[in-house]
Order: sequence, then C-alpha cells, then structure tokens
Amino acid sequence: MKFFAKKSGFTLVEMMIAVALFALIATFAIGSVLSIFDANRKSQSLKTVVDNFNFSIENMVRTVRFGSRYHCDNSTGSSGVSSVLNCLGPTGGKRLGVLAEDGATVVYWFDASDGSIWRYDSTSSKSIKITSSDTFIEYLKFYVYNTTPLFTGSDLNQPYAVVVIKGYVKSKASTKSYFSIETMMSQRNLDL
Repeated sequence: MKFFAKKSGFTLVEMMIAVALFALIATFAIGSVLSIFDANRKSQSLKTVVDNFNFSIENMVRTVRFGSRYHCDNSTGSSGVSSVLNCLGPTGGKRLGVLAEDGATVVYWFDASDGSIWRYDSTSSKSIKITSSDTFIEYLKFYVYNTTPLFTGSDLNQPYAVVVIKGYVKSKASTKSYFSIETMMSQRNLDL
C-alpha cells in the first residue's frame, strides 16, 4: 500500500476570501491616510490665516501703545480724527484714530459690509485692508478711556483703549473656526 502524503495549501475559495479581505483593509487604510493629509492641509492653511490675523492685530496694538491722542467714534474712513475723543459705555465705537509715534495719523475701522478691518496711514495717504479674505469679522468695538478729563482739574489716569473682536476663519465654505479676542492697549508714553 502506498500512502500519499497530504499536500497542504489554500483552496481557491480561501485565497479569494483572503484577497478580498486584504483589499477591503487596504481601502480603509488608504482612505485614512488621505483624510490625514487633507486634515494636515486644512490645518496648515488655517494656521497661515491665523498667523496673518495675529500679525495684523499685533501691528494695531503696537501702533496704539506707542501712539497718543486717541480718538474713537462710529464713523468709517480716515477723516475727522484730529481731536481726542473717548468711547465709553456699552456702545463703544467702530473706528479708532491714533497719533502714531512717527507723527502720522493712523486710523483703524471696521467695515461691516465685507467683515474686515481697515487701516489708514496719513504718511502714505492710503487705506489698506489688514485682514485677509479668509478672515471674516462679525463684531468689532473699540473702547477708549481717559483721553479727556472726566472731571475738572488734572486727569491723573493713563489713556488706554480696549478692542473686542469676534469672527471666524474660513478655510473652506463649510469649515469655520470661530474666535473671540479682547485686548487692552495702554499708552506707553506717560500722559499724567
């Protein structure tokens, strides 16, 4: 009697099931990798927009801190900011004018029609939008205190301004990252 050794291996059905499972797992893995790449791309573009916005706000804060003669009201544009003017109370103002350190008049204002912040510099006589098109400002208010004496006699309080900004950064039409910023900018030059 001859004994035939049993040959081991996979049947055709087992092989088809193994290949199908491998293809299914590979599809999910590739989808995950592609979504990670997409999330990284979104994160990088969002970081760029936020960095640009942060630079714009820091530039405004620096100008106000080293400037003097603050003027705040609800107008838009660059005209009529030669005098000092407080913005007190809950209403605040949409525009802030400052006599900059170099002697130029610098005006910041909120344009609600396109959700942007604008800057005017009397040195160049130009108005420029300081927020990118990916940033949309929904709310902006300036509050200015102690520019004019509230009581008779000398004013012993240092002028300062507060800005409150709310809006969102949009990396795509469906993706919005909301932010809310409130910062105080006090005049660095003593004005006592």
